Amino acid sequence: MSLLLLIVDAVTCHTCKDSITGCRGGAACPLLVRCATNQAALVAGTLGVVAIASLIPSRYHAIFNRPVLDRLTHLSHASSLTSVFDPVGKTFTEIYTAVVNNSLGKVEACAALVTLLADTQLSDAMRSSISAALSAIAIIPGHTSSEAQRSVGAHLFVVAAALKYIHSKSQSVTATVADASVSTSAPSTRVIEIKLVPPTTEVEFFEMLTLFIMFAHAVGLADVSISTAFITQIVFEKMRRRNYSWMMAYELFVVVISAFEYSDDPSASLANIVSDGGFDGHSEEAEAAGVSDYGAAFRKSRVAPRDNNPKIEGEPKEWNGKCTPSASKACISYNRDSKHPASSLTKNGTCKFKHVCFKWISGAGKDAICGGSHTFHKCDHPDACDAPATA
Repeated sequence: MSLLLLIVDAVTCHTCKDSITGCRGGAACPLLVRCATNQAALVAGTLGVVAIASLIPSRYHAIFNRPVLDRLTHLSHASSLTSVFDPVGKTFTEIYTAVVNNSLGKVEACAALVTLLADTQLSDAMRSSISAALSAIAIIPGHTSSEAQRSVGAHLFVVAAALKYIHSKSQSVTATVADASVSTSAPSTRVIEIKLVPPTTEVEFFEMLTLFIMFAHAVGLADVSISTAFITQIVFEKMRRRNYSWMMAYELFVVVISAFEYSDDPSASLANIVSDGGFDGHSEEAEAAGVSDYGAAFRKSRVAPRDNNPKIEGEPKEWNGKCTPSASKACISYNRDSKHPASSLTKNGTCKFKHVCFKWISGAGKDAICGGSHTFHKCDHPDACDAPATA
């Protein structure tokens, strides 16, 4: 007699684990198809295609609305940082979009639009649309000449977007948004420029790195394996080997990304910029940027080398045998018969907590503990239990 075992897959899709509604699984999973579509749109510079609805949690969708995604598409296009837009023979829509994307200065754009308005064969509707575009250009924040400013690159734009989200949680968003909608027949792109506001804490820095990996992968800018390898080498290896502070690591991260985004080599990318070397120059630039961003608070290195048993400055190394009976909490070290860490001691060596048994008991109120003069291992309280009482 043989026993037949039927193994049934618990999920339909082994990529998204059925987290995306309607996913058919296999190669049709949006995490595969949508990322590939987004990547192709970035390479081609096709506006209106990149989408992230099914790729990242909904709480981030407001950051990457359509104007932001279209701006990112332009910035990531291969020639967007160096190409010069020639307005001759272009439509008013193309001219307006060039101004939005920092490929054409306002003076040149206005002159081109005025030339279009000089055409006596224009319909009233077209003349109205061109005039509206001319007015819209006047309120776009930006440079006057097409040679006056170089656009930020796509990767730093994503970094800025991640930091914008992080700062928004503390109500410190810094962004310039000009609504340049003019009419149904004229361009309706909003100019989005997100200022790169440095993280203010170590936690914000590490959260930004995580969001950068997720955002860059979702929009097709950088595969997660490439961005993770880049961050490992630029951030974590430098923090470990050179004892860099998180502020120095942040500045180096930005400087190195800028180095390849503004490189004359079109093949420069996250995948190969590290192999090009030159870290001494990058480090000097990063240190200067740190002083500019953080002022007197900037530290290139950690205050002290990493210590597996760090001591708190000014506090004793050893417990003096005393506790604080009036404390509201029981001492963990006492109950576990372990050494008191410096963080649990006052300046004179007294434990900040009371030395009583912290075994939970029932029938004495919510979260009640034994409170006896013994450790919880030796507790023999008749109402002792393994979970805190709820009432």
